Amino acid sequence: MFDTADAQGQPVYHTNVLMCIATQFALVGFDLIPDARRAAELRARLEESGREVIALSAAQIADFAGNALELSGRDGRLLALSQRAHDSLTPAQRATIGQSARLLPLAVPTVEMAGGSVRCMLAGIHLAPRR
Repeated sequence: MFDTADAQGQPVYHTNVLMCIATQFALVGFDLIPDARRAAELRARLEESGREVIALSAAQIADFAGNALELSGRDGRLLALSQRAHDSLTPAQRATIGQSARLLPLAVPTVEMAGGSVRCMLAGIHLAPRR
């Protein structure tokens, strides 16, 4: 749907680095989508889905804020993200996320040195519960 480019003009290697789509919100690095029309279309589609759109800066993307994953637990939704990603979010962004998911920051500096973060370490399973 869109092309991406980092600060050096290189394509972002994986969409999971650029955005996290959760049940009630979406974290998106619109600054890394050079085509403003495509970025606006993406924002509009996410807003049409009823999600609160939280724009992430290029610096926040570099700190892995887009590399998060919403999980369902016994006590509700959790947003698994690295401590570095958590620390890069503004208080307002954390508050918006906190309305529908508890933030679960995890220290993974070794994984981040290799270019990945929390979402890279988890697998999503989207099956209906067995009865």
